[in-house]
Amino acid sequence: MLRSLVRLYLVVLIGGAIAIVLINQSFGKLFHGRVTEIERAADSAYAFVLGDYLQRHAGAERAQALAELQKHGRNGFTLLSLADVRPLLSEHSWSELREGKLVLNDDATSYYLPLPDGVVLYAQRNEVSNLDIQALAYGLFALAILLSVILWVHYHWRDLRKLEAAARAFGSGHLSTRAQLSRKSNIYELSQQFNEMARQIEASILHQRDMMHGISHELKTPLARLEFGLALLQSPESPDRQRERQMALRQDVRELDELVTELLTLSRLEQGEDHLVLMRVSVDELLDSVAASMADDVADRSLVLSVSTAGVIQGKPTYHVCDPKLVARALLNLIRNSTRYARQAISLRAEIGVAGALVLTVDDDGPGIPLADRERVFEPFHRLDSSRDRHTGGFGLGLAIVRRVALVHGGDVRLESAASGGARFVMTLPALPLPVPVKDAAS
Repeated sequence: MLRSLVRLYLVVLIGGAIAIVLINQSFGKLFHGRVTEIERAADSAYAFVLGDYLQRHAGAERAQALAELQKHGRNGFTLLSLADVRPLLSEHSWSELREGKLVLNDDATSYYLPLPDGVVLYAQRNEVSNLDIQALAYGLFALAILLSVILWVHYHWRDLRKLEAAARAFGSGHLSTRAQLSRKSNIYELSQQFNEMARQIEASILHQRDMMHGISHELKTPLARLEFGLALLQSPESPDRQRERQMALRQDVRELDELVTELLTLSRLEQGEDHLVLMRVSVDELLDSVAASMADDVADRSLVLSVSTAGVIQGKPTYHVCDPKLVARALLNLIRNSTRYARQAISLRAEIGVAGALVLTVDDDGPGIPLADRERVFEPFHRLDSSRDRHTGGFGLGLAIVRRVALVHGGDVRLESAASGGARFVMTLPALPLPVPVKDAAS
């Protein structure tokens, strides 16, 4: 702190000294006309008395009169002719001198006083030097600057120490630590940025912890089944029973493969927009492709899947810029989720929303999702209490992938209640600029 204080003080002190020197050296020239008028008004009586005194001592007596003046002053009087003065003055100053006015030179350190008989009195304006008083004045000036700097640094440094303590505590593992500073603080905005950074890091670390816990939990069950199945294969059984064991093992391997695929997809989406492949996509063809992919699964469950683009401009092909594979993956996850709970029907609808955004809605007529669980359904590995078995609940990654797809497109996804009482998922994808070069894709 002392080093910072000394540096700041020296910078302010040197800056103040330079400013004082510039003012003393340049302001007389910059404001020469105004200074001259002020001096004329202030010294009018002095100039009148001085001129009258010299007029009463003409000729040879004038030199003796000037010598007498020198004994009572320090002006250094000199008598000059108009011819001698003319080269020393500007046109404006020469005109004023010819009009009988007192004229100051450019730096206002001397003056020319015209006398009625054509002689010009030149005098130096020697001011009395009081070095001790000036030193005291400048010393008080430096002290005032020092006290001001100390006062400013005190409050500034106090807040910096608070921010440093918060950073140290956060780095030690106290992820909930935040910097608490007054809004009047000089570094309040910096503290807010630190708090936002700490909040995001805390959320990311907690998310990673939850992900690791969920991954370990999800891997544990199929691995245990695989180990148990391999042990059973070593026991003597009929060929048909052995084939059943092998089929079960293959199913567990496929389950592990599907889990790893879902995790890789989610991990890629967590990296943001860098992996987006934007294309100009036909909305109608995208929805038809998704519906065709789910046709067998929907039919196996005796459900009806309806696709509607009534909200899109009718009679004209509608296009939207997005990553078609990711959007299709999100829609497939939403429909698969609906097939687990729907009683009879599922609907997929597309609309054009505000500012050209594409609004995709998936409804089902199932039991719906309680309000308290609507935010958590988008968390990885989260399953509702009524669907924790994998036959209905999957891995709990499908809706998390849907949310990440919406976020990397700059949109969002929300869960509402459908008109039938079931769940309604609404994904909004804002209008994005066309990529260059433009790619067209059907799905």
